[in-house]
Amino acid sequence: MNHLTTLGLLGLLGLLAAPPAAADELPLFQAGLYGGYRMGGGLEDEETGADRDLDDSSSFAVSLELRYAQGDDRFYQLWYSRQATEVDNGTDDFDADIEYLHIGGTLPFGGWERAQPYFAAGLGATRFSASIPDADDSTRFSGSMAFGLEIPLAEHAAIRLEARGYLTAVDTDTSFFCRSDDGEGACRIVASGSAVFQAEGLVGILVRF
Repeated sequence: MNHLTTLGLLGLLGLLAAPPAAADELPLFQAGLYGGYRMGGGLEDEETGADRDLDDSSSFAVSLELRYAQGDDRFYQLWYSRQATEVDNGTDDFDADIEYLHIGGTLPFGGWERAQPYFAAGLGATRFSASIPDADDSTRFSGSMAFGLEIPLAEHAAIRLEARGYLTAVDTDTSFFCRSDDGEGACRIVASGSAVFQAEGLVGILVRF
């Protein structure tokens, strides 16, 4: 290992060891970009009763956050997350997108010497859309809760590690990913039970302004 590489690694370790900012030093606004992996989402075929689960797959998310008040370490949060997945309708697989748009906030708690745990929650909407031609999108009310760990990199940047769960409220006879051409659906799928649950693990970079 050459000297330049050694110095670079030492510099990175120094950034990771930077202490968290005090509440009155927090910026007014911060934004995050995340990559993740989303799991779950049980659906049921309307005709056969067979399970039509959403495939586990990668996801990405964006957060925009505004400080609650001067000297406060809480933030309002606008959260958007999208997953490109696949669903088996009994004859073949088709592509589908699951998107969440939530308004909520983040609340730090506890506090470690070199990192800050936090809780986040939000309410908003889930949109189900499919690649099937002329398929109708479906939008439903949903909520989310998350626990995370924020690790400072520098005064205006941090890494976030987050686990988030989503719960979407649906009726048991609500159809998803369906075409509306003279009543002949390209796929007839309804949500199993009265809710659809998904879980997501995320790693992101937070930039403060």
